[in-house]
Amino acid sequence: MRYNRSESFRFVFSDPMEASFSIAEKAGEPVNSKQGEAVIMDISPSGLKLVTHLDLPMEKPVILTILFKIRTEELELKGEPMWKKRTATGFQYGVRSLNDEILQNRIVKELKEFAQQKPKNPRGI
Repeated sequence: MRYNRSESFRFVFSDPMEASFSIAEKAGEPVNSKQGEAVIMDISPSGLKLVTHLDLPMEKPVILTILFKIRTEELELKGEPMWKKRTATGFQYGVRSLNDEILQNRIVKELKEFAQQKPKNPRGI
């Protein structure tokens, strides 16, 4: 199967990936917030789904700095939460990436290598 770089894809993790985040800006003003814990449920070059127990403010535009590792390299994504959904254990956020093409390409590369390293079940189960 050929990969078409103009098409978006979403990689769903079977086990959510650990991440940390902080609020970098609120309503266009810099903020120095504490780090929060979260997990990433899925990711694409253009954004990700973040789950945390924290109820983030959404009434004014917020920019998050999200730190995570797909394999070995720590990545830092700047993103804007576009939607919020309450869950039984916290909140889900759809975060749109504000990063450049260089980080998007690094994410794609890391995901490809992550998918290749995943152990395959010999019985196809």
